Amino acid sequence: MKALIDGDIIAYRVGFACQKKDKETGLVTADPKPYALHSTKLYVNQIIDDCGCNSYTIYLTPKTTFRNKVRDDYKGNRKDVAKPVHLEAIRTYLISIYKAKVVDNIEADDALGLKQDTRTMICSIDKDLLMCEGNHYNFVKKTFTNVTKKQGTEFFYQQMLTGDSADNIVGIRGLGNVKAKKILNNTLRKNWDNMIIDRYIEEFGYDEGRNRCVQNSQLLWILQKNKQMPMDFSYEQIQKWV
Repeated sequence: MKALIDGDIIAYRVGFACQKKDKETGLVTADPKPYALHSTKLYVNQIIDDCGCNSYTIYLTPKTTFRNKVRDDYKGNRKDVAKPVHLEAIRTYLISIYKAKVVDNIEADDALGLKQDTRTMICSIDKDLLMCEGNHYNFVKKTFTNVTKKQGTEFFYQQMLTGDSADNIVGIRGLGNVKAKKILNNTLRKNWDNMIIDRYIEEFGYDEGRNRCVQNSQLLWILQKNKQMPMDFSYEQIQKWV
């Protein structure tokens, strides 16, 4: 079994853990860089030991991806959030010591999804990856999960309804995970696409609703090996639905 490790999560979690922010002044004090790199080593080695895999690859996201071209406000809510002081040093360390791969034009999540098969295990805490079929290891909760194809598909449609505030993806107002699941359960699977486009049009208006539905599907879907996005529609198809 090969571990597919989310390097972005490691870099941010270790980076933030190695610094403190003064509540009164707002000043950030970081631990020495050698300490941060040693903490990274311990963190990565712990994941490798805990997941029980005999090999691994760590993936990192580049500065921009195709999603930034889909909507320029994608993850726009993070622009003013300060990054960890040692973020770049940790990324460089992961590349030089652990041969981490910086993927091109896609996110680390997509790389994990594209490489996932029956002989691999996704190691991350990112909920978005739960739309990927197969073995998963949450290295914070230290829990193992096997996601079925059906569960992965349902999670994608759930995200289409709720959106994802962490990535600045706006869905249908007032819908959380519980309500979204209930709506899907009360709708025939063959009608999910039509139901969702109807809700987007009702929420955002005719033109904006159609556009945002297409955009959100592209933003939310994690690329996967030999699997197309369930709502793989064209603009012309949406026009036929309405």
